[in-house]
Order: sequence, then C-alpha cells, then structure tokens
Amino acid sequence: MEWKKDLRTFFLEEQKKDEEQSRALQKSFDRIAWLRLLVFLAAVVLLYMGLTKRLMQEVYLIGGFLAIGGFLVLIRLHDGIEKKQRMLAARIAAVEAYPARLGTEWRNFPEDGGRYLQKNDTVCRDLDLLGPGSLYQLISICQSAYGKWRLADVLKDPYSVVNERTKRQEAIRELSENPKFLLDYESAVRRAFVDERKHPTRDDDTKKPGNTYKAGKIRFAGWMGFLMVLVPLMNLAVVIAILIGMIQPAWILVSFLVGYGITAGCKSKLDAETSGIFSSEMTSGQIYPIFQTIRDAEFSSEKLVSIRERVAGSDGMMIAQKKLSRLADMKNLDYNPVVGMLLTGFLGWDFFLAFLAMRWDREHGEAFAGSFDIVAEMEELGSLAVLSVVRPTVLPKLSGADDGQRSVGITFTDLAHPLLDPDTVVSNDGELASPLTVITGSNMSGKTTFLRTVAISLVLSYIGAGVVAEEFASDYRKLFTSMRVQDDVAGGISTFYAEILRVREMAEYIRKGEGIPALCLIDEIFKGTNSADRIVGAEEALKKLSVGGSMVIVSTHDFELCNLKQTSGEPADNRHFEESYADDKLVFDYKMKDGPCKTRNARALLHLAGLMDSE
Repeated sequence: MEWKKDLRTFFLEEQKKDEEQSRALQKSFDRIAWLRLLVFLAAVVLLYMGLTKRLMQEVYLIGGFLAIGGFLVLIRLHDGIEKKQRMLAARIAAVEAYPARLGTEWRNFPEDGGRYLQKNDTVCRDLDLLGPGSLYQLISICQSAYGKWRLADVLKDPYSVVNERTKRQEAIRELSENPKFLLDYESAVRRAFVDERKHPTRDDDTKKPGNTYKAGKIRFAGWMGFLMVLVPLMNLAVVIAILIGMIQPAWILVSFLVGYGITAGCKSKLDAETSGIFSSEMTSGQIYPIFQTIRDAEFSSEKLVSIRERVAGSDGMMIAQKKLSRLADMKNLDYNPVVGMLLTGFLGWDFFLAFLAMRWDREHGEAFAGSFDIVAEMEELGSLAVLSVVRPTVLPKLSGADDGQRSVGITFTDLAHPLLDPDTVVSNDGELASPLTVITGSNMSGKTTFLRTVAISLVLSYIGAGVVAEEFASDYRKLFTSMRVQDDVAGGISTFYAEILRVREMAEYIRKGEGIPALCLIDEIFKGTNSADRIVGAEEALKKLSVGGSMVIVSTHDFELCNLKQTSGEPADNRHFEESYADDKLVFDYKMKDGPCKTRNARALLHLAGLMDSE
C-alpha cells in the first residue's frame, strides 16, 4: 500500500518538525522566565530605594517604574511564547491521531459520539455510525461542542444535506488533498475549545451548543467613564507631585490603594456587563487563530470559497475577531496576580476593559454572529475529509438525488468497509439490481459485514464523502436496517417482536409510497423464532417489502428462502459467501459470489470448539 507508506512518512516528518520547534520554544520560554524574574527583582529594589529618603531618590523611583514597564513587556513576550507552545501541543496531538487511523488504534480515541445516540437511532447503531468503534470515532477532528453536534447530526440524518451533496463533495475532496490544512485547522480549534462546559447553548428547543451572543447588550454608564479617568489621573498627579518634591514618595502607596479600592469595588458590576464577551471560548479571542487558517488557505471549491469570503470578506468578521483577540489578551493580564494588582490600582484596568468591550460591541458585535457556525461547518467537512486521507476512496456517483435521473440498483468495484483495517480488509465487486436479493452463507463468512459495507457507503455518498472503493454508483434511497435487534425487558418486548416492529416500519413506509424509494437491509431475518414460523413469516414480509420500487437485501441461514419469488413472480436474486477447509481449519475468503450457498459450517465450528465429535 504505497499511499499508506507515503502518508506515514508525511506525518512522521510533521512530528519531527513539531518536536524541533517545541524544543526551541522551550529554550526561549526558560530564558525569558529568568530575565523576567531578574527585572521584577530589580523593580522591587529600585522602587524601595525610590520610596525611602536618600540621594537620587527620584532617579531610583523613575528606574523602578521603567523596570515595571520592562517587566510588563517581558510578561507579554512570555505569554506569546506560551500561546505558541499551547498551539504546538494541540498540533502534536492532532498529528499523533493520524497514524492511529491507518490501523485500528483509533478505536481507543476517547470521543466516539455515543452520547448523541438516541433510542430510535437504529440505523446509526446497526451501521456503527456513532458509538464505540464507529465512523464518528475514526474520522472526527471536532473539538467545539457544536462541531461535534453537527457531525453527529449529519451522520444521523444524511438526507438533510443530500440536496447540497455535489458542493459538499467538492469541498470534502479538496480538504482531503490538503492534510496540512486539516492539521493546522484542527490544532487551532483544539487550542480554542478546551472546556465544553463554557460553550454557550442555544435558547431554542434543540438546546444544542451555539452562538448566543447578542450585540448591543453592554452598557458603560457615565459614572464608569468618570472613574476610568479619575484613577489613572490621580496616580499620575501623585507621581508628578513626588517628582517635583511637593509630597513624600510614600504617598504613591496611598494613591495605589485608593485606586485599587475604587476599581475592586466596581469589579462585579463591570464583570456582569462584559460577561458575554469574556465568559466563553467563542468570545475569548481564540477564534481569530482559527479564522487565520481559513483566511490564509487557497480554496477552489464553491463551498470553501464561500466560507473563506464570510471569514475574510468585507463584512468585518475577521476584523471583529482580531480586535476581540487583542481585547482578550488585555483581559488575560488580569490572571497574573502581580500584574493584575498593579494594573487595577494604578490604571483602574477593569474600567478600561469595560469601555473597550462596549466599543467593540457597538462596532463589531453584529459581525461576530455566525462565528460558531463557521467553525463547526469546517470541522464537520474536515472530519469527513479525514476518511479520504486515511483510506483509499473514490467520489461516488448518486442518481436520483441531484440529477433527477434514477438508475437501477448499486454497482461497485473493490468496495471495502471503512472501519476495518485497510491492511487486511477484503473488498468486493458486484451489482445489486433486483428488488429482492437473498444472501446466504455460513457463519462468519462475511454476510453481515457486507450488508453494513453497502449501507455505510450509501450514507457516505449522501453526505458528500468519499467511499472506500475503486468505483461506486447507486441510486438515492431511504435506508432501513434490521441488524442489531435487541429485546427490551423493561418494555416487555422480545427480540423477535422488536424485529417485527422494525420490519413493520419498513412496510408502512413502502405502503405509503411517499418520498424516495426504500432500501431495506435485514440481517438473519426473524432469527428470534422457530424455523417453521421464521420461513413463513420471512416469505410474506419480504414480498411486501420488495414492491413499489423498493429494494430488499436480506441475509439468512434458511436456504428455503433462496427459492422465494417476488410479488411480480420474478425469482429473488441469490448471492452467497462460502468457506473452505485447510489443515482442519475453516478458511473464509469473504468474497460475494453468485447463486445460493451450498455449504454449512455449524457442525464444523462445534467440532473445532470440542463440542461435537467428528463424523
């Protein structure tokens, strides 16, 4: 697999570059940390000498203030390096995930999307779209809460985006051909969204994460402006008085304490006014680096160009985020206890922050709307592109969804399941065109995996993603599945009855004849009852399901169903999987073949397990 070897080389080189940059940043971080400590100690000594009576007292005081200024500059430099380190750490984490996706280690990723599964999401459970070992777990690069919701929603309802499938397909393909952008984008989002608990939630019935910021809500009263000017002017006046010898230097401490008391006393009111800006990642200034990656990228697909225009165009969204980023950096100075105390006492810092927040809100609050949606949309498209980065995929053809033309059935070449190890997965060629296809085969021969492969490939086709195949074409159909059917003890529903309910849902949809034709995928039909009832029930049910343009693909151990005829009188199409024996062991090739199966392996499996003597 040459593609896989080249991909591993690319990510190894990225890891090496990141590690070298990490070591260089750490050296700079340590040097500035020591220099900052020395300058701070010098400031303390100079201020002490300037506040005590001695020769050149004023010179020491000026030197102390200059040292404080230098200390603040070093704080900014130090914070800048630390920000780069955090971004690099996020990138390293993003890079490390890709080699895991090339094998099976991705199954250990902590985020599997299982929390978004509802009880009625039967197709998602049957096809492993969400949950442990799922498609979501393999491909998701989502870090924002809304991005995760959006990817899960698309997988749960692929029909919701099928109308824009062509545009999505172009965008996803373009992203898959630029893994460096995917890494940079994921790193920026990973860095920004570090705590889901801080993500705002929409006020509508969905209660999904979303941008709830409303412009024009920040108020800056006149008395706030008066105190904003009073505190620094008071301290400046005291410094000037000290320098010209009117008062003793110790008065600067009194002035500082008064300024600190005034600002601290108003802090709760000021924080309440600005909480909409500083209380969540979406408004903490971390979005600007995310938008930078979009602005700096070169896109050609219509959807990605449109997203870039929304970010970097003339509507002000990029400018709004840039100014918000600077404002957030100023707010972050508060988190250093020494710097925060000095800024509060000498400058009345919280008043300035509230004033700047109010001005930003008036000038750019409206442009800020939609930021959350853009971040999430790029996360969702990028996640779907990941599949084509870590698996060999093809752009599928889909008729009946966006071209008005309907072909018959599903055709494929080298079709493989995307969640299986690409080193060992077996692909299949074939065409499924009959309204009713019966697949027989021995236990563990690959029937169920094949059904899931077809279905998950259709989902990927609907949402614009690549399919793991050399060629894949199908018509557009509503998917129904009956695979992982479980009983409900609390609800008094047996496994057999639970399967009946699923099949009834299919039949009712087909009977109504509304919407798109159905594709029903049923694994081991009515396995929860005795063989006689199962065969009779299956015959009747399958005839009802294979009408009105619908298609049914059913796997079964009941060879009697191979002779089933459709309502039209046409015989069912038969396919099978089989096994062979080598050195007293069962060997499966997992290849679909024409016609009904002629072999059984239940006795052989019992014999291999030591539960039955050989005949």
